[in-house]
Amino acid sequence: MKLAALVIGLGNTLRGDDALGPIAAERVRQVVDPQAVRVINRCEPTPDLALELSKTGRAVFLDASIEGPADRVLVRRLQETHAAEALGHQLSLGTLLSLTRRLYDDVPEAFAITFPGRTFELSDRCLTPEAESAVATMVAKTLRVIESKQVIADA
Repeated sequence: MKLAALVIGLGNTLRGDDALGPIAAERVRQVVDPQAVRVINRCEPTPDLALELSKTGRAVFLDASIEGPADRVLVRRLQETHAAEALGHQLSLGTLLSLTRRLYDDVPEAFAITFPGRTFELSDRCLTPEAESAVATMVAKTLRVIESKQVIADA
């Protein structure tokens, strides 16, 4: 039986605002039913996530972005990327979805929820005030994506 949703917090908790994805994911974990929603954290997307993605109907990636509108949490629908891209370091989310389809003949509906980070310097789980204020919005948008029948993405 498939999980209703998989939430993946992406980012390095030792790199300032890069900790945003894992911090938001941990807050999501506190309010969802663990029988229906699995929450995991990773520093970056890796090929082994394809198995996890094959076990869910909807996936949500939470991450700090390096670009985007300042002070705005964005929800983006993800598409498979069919370009010939090397697997390894810097695996894109679209390529990960494509890999999931190739390996397991299925791919979940997938979304990225992002906020532009300000600093990625060494600091243990220490977010800038802007990123800290974005956590609640990221959590709320994640819950809406998980619970909605039809998701309206920002982009």
